[in-house]
Amino acid sequence: MHHSKYSYVKKVVESGMPVLLMGPAGSGKSTMAMQIAEDLSLPFSSVSCTKQMSVNALLGFISINGVYIPTQFRDAFENGKVFLLDEMDAADANVLLCLNTIENGFISFPDGIIQKHQNFRLIATANPSDAHSTYTGRSKLDFSTIDRYFHITLDRDPALELSLTSPSIVEHANIARDILKSHGVTSTITMRDAIRMHQLSQLGISDCIYHDVVFHKHADLYEQFNRTLTIKAIETKKQSMAQSEATSVDELWEVIQRETQSTTYTTTVDYSTEEIPF
Repeated sequence: MHHSKYSYVKKVVESGMPVLLMGPAGSGKSTMAMQIAEDLSLPFSSVSCTKQMSVNALLGFISINGVYIPTQFRDAFENGKVFLLDEMDAADANVLLCLNTIENGFISFPDGIIQKHQNFRLIATANPSDAHSTYTGRSKLDFSTIDRYFHITLDRDPALELSLTSPSIVEHANIARDILKSHGVTSTITMRDAIRMHQLSQLGISDCIYHDVVFHKHADLYEQFNRTLTIKAIETKKQSMAQSEATSVDELWEVIQRETQSTTYTTTVDYSTEEIPF
């Protein structure tokens, strides 16, 4: 299953426009880039951007022997591949300026000017620009750089998360998300976290997967999470409880009220067979 915006993004990439996918960690940005390359039947390559990444990491360099040393980006640009600039906002903004002539159809590499291959496709990813307090070490990208990309926001896709995990994992993850948010915790539960919890539940190696993945730094909130699950379990049980299963007067009264509300009395008369006097 693909992200709900997959077809939209694919068409934009296929058109040749450079695309910047912006969204929280674990929303499927990098995976989408690989899926698009596969669907377009184009080879895929990428580089993970960091503050230490140099222009040479993108454009290559001339060795002391006078030999040009190419890069994955050069290969993709010249031979027509899908190239991913992963976590572009983690790079030095000045380094990325070397790619700004892409919209003109060429780039000046150390061994000369190279024309862009007609099949070259560029995809970049970045985290939300207003969340740098969460995603540390990010740069404010130069306007002339980001203006060259078509920006598409990729939020967490609940349907995709459900297809990759299970209904109970999604339900519990959403409860945990609400608890963290209500207590001002800036970190959130990503789709990767949900997948990890699903995998741990299948491995059967932990009785507290939510603590192991989410609440290991928030023991007090883990207690609230467990209380919330207990309350929901009781409420769910009450929805199917019979009168004979009630253990208190209050429970019995709730069951009677539920059964009364769900019972409707209808009287149907079939006039087609009834004799009508004249």
